[in-house]
Amino acid sequence: MRKAFSHEFVVERAVGDAFPLFTPKGEEEWVPGWKPDYFAPDSGETRKDMLFATGNGDERTWWTCLEWEPESHHVRYFRLTPGNRAAFVEVRCRARGPGSTDVIVSYDMQALGPAGERYIDHMDDAAFAGMIGEWPDLIEKSDQAVA
Repeated sequence: MRKAFSHEFVVERAVGDAFPLFTPKGEEEWVPGWKPDYFAPDSGETRKDMLFATGNGDERTWWTCLEWEPESHHVRYFRLTPGNRAAFVEVRCRARGPGSTDVIVSYDMQALGPAGERYIDHMDDAAFAGMIGEWPDLIEKSDQAVA
C-alpha cells in the first residue's frame, strides 16, 4: 500500500529563519522528544547523504537526506522504519512576506509489512493535515519558551 500526502501552513518567521527549523538539528528546538542519533556526519549538520536515526524499538527509524538545497529552501529525506514503512519526506519553504513563510510538507509513504499497512490505512488527508498542522503551534511555543 502506498499513499502520498501534502499539507501547507504558515510560519511567522522570515524564510531564512524558518527553513532551518526543518532540518534534524532545527527540529530539536521544537519537536517534543526529537533527539536524533547522528551517524554521518556525527555533528548532525544537514547535508546530502547525511545519516541519522530517531525513535526506538519497533519505531526505530533511519533517515538520509536525498536533496539539500538551502539556497532554494528545499530539502528531501528518505526515512525507513524496518518491517513497517518507508517514506520520502519533502519540505519546501517560500517567503510569504518579510516575516512570514509558507511551508509545504509532503510525505510519500509505502507500507513494508502489516504494521505499515495498518498505519497507512488509517492515514488520510485529514489525519495528515492534523499531524502536520500541529507544527506551527509547536514552533510558536518553542519561540515563547526562548523569549
